[in-house]
Amino acid sequence: MKIAYSDRLISILAYFTFGIFSLIWIIFANLTKKSITNYLSFNLYQAIFLSIVFAVISLIYSIAINLISVVPFIGNFAKWLDIAINQTPLYFTFTITGLITTLILCYLSFLCLIGKRPHLPLISDIIKSNFGG
Repeated sequence: MKIAYSDRLISILAYFTFGIFSLIWIIFANLTKKSITNYLSFNLYQAIFLSIVFAVISLIYSIAINLISVVPFIGNFAKWLDIAINQTPLYFTFTITGLITTLILCYLSFLCLIGKRPHLPLISDIIKSNFGG
């Protein structure tokens, strides 16, 4: 099946804006009664769900670090580990978590660029079962 270039571009923008463009495009498509292809729908909803997953992981991580940081001995190690992972730049301003996030977005966008459906374990399965695909 041939994927339109506009669907590919919209999918790439959806991933790099962490789902904001997805919400705008879904609202725009509903207001103008424009149909959304299965490929585009899958990518739009996956981008939204991925941004929610990133936000939940970040929230749980920060709560866990704050709780562990008051424990003697382990708390100092947890603070050091948090600084090493989230605040120490590896290359320019890229931290370890920023690098991992950027690599995930580049992987998803590259597959959209060549017209393939990107697959992330568990996340893509949830999107397929709930929104089709």
